[in-house]
Amino acid sequence: MDADVPAGTFVFFDFDGTLSKRDSLLPFLRFTLGTSGLLWTCLRASPWLIGYGLRLISNNTAKKHLLSIAFRGKKISALQEQGRIFADMVLPRMLQPHMMARLAGYQKAGCCCVLVSASLDIYLLPWTKAAGIDATLCSSLSCDASGQVRGGFKGANCHGDEKVRRIRAFLEKRGAGTSSTILAYGDSRGDIPMMKLANRAWWVRAHSVVPF
Repeated sequence: MDADVPAGTFVFFDFDGTLSKRDSLLPFLRFTLGTSGLLWTCLRASPWLIGYGLRLISNNTAKKHLLSIAFRGKKISALQEQGRIFADMVLPRMLQPHMMARLAGYQKAGCCCVLVSASLDIYLLPWTKAAGIDATLCSSLSCDASGQVRGGFKGANCHGDEKVRRIRAFLEKRGAGTSSTILAYGDSRGDIPMMKLANRAWWVRAHSVVPF
C-alpha cells in the first residue's frame, strides 16, 4: 500500500480475481449443488452463458438465469448456512496473500476498507465480518415472503455501473462524498467504472498490482 495514505481514506476492493485468486461463484455453486448438480445447472443455463461469452447478452442477464436455475425454490436460510460454511472452509484457500497483506496494511493505517463485489452476500458477508472489513456492497438473491428464492437479484447485480451507484450511496450514508480520498482495486472490465471514480486505482494481477 501507499505509505502516505491518511487515516479515513476509503479503499474499495473487488473480490473475485482481486482479493481472491479466481471466481468464487462457481465454487460456491459446486459446494451447494455438488459436481453433478453444477454440471446440470450449467447445461441448462448454457444458452445464456454462451451468449455472455460471445458478448451478445450482459453479465447481469446471464448471471440472473444461472442463479435462477441453481437456486429457485430453495430456502434462503439453508443457503445462508451453506454460505457461512463456505466462507469458513473454502474462501480462505482462495485468497491472494499479497492482496490480503495490502488490505491488512490499509486496516492498520485506519482506512475504511469496503468490499464491492458482484458475488453473493450469503457467503461474502460472513467472510468480510471475519476479515474485519468495514462494509460489504454485493449482490443478493431475490426471495418471496416465505424466504424461498424466486430467482434473480434483490435489487441489481453489483457489477459495472451498479458498483458506482452503491459506492455513492454508501458515501452519502457515511456523510462523505466523492471529494473524499478514494482508492480502488479491481481486475476486470466490470470494475472499470469503480476504478474511474477513485482518485487512484490499481489493476490486480496474480502476484502484483499495476496502476490503472
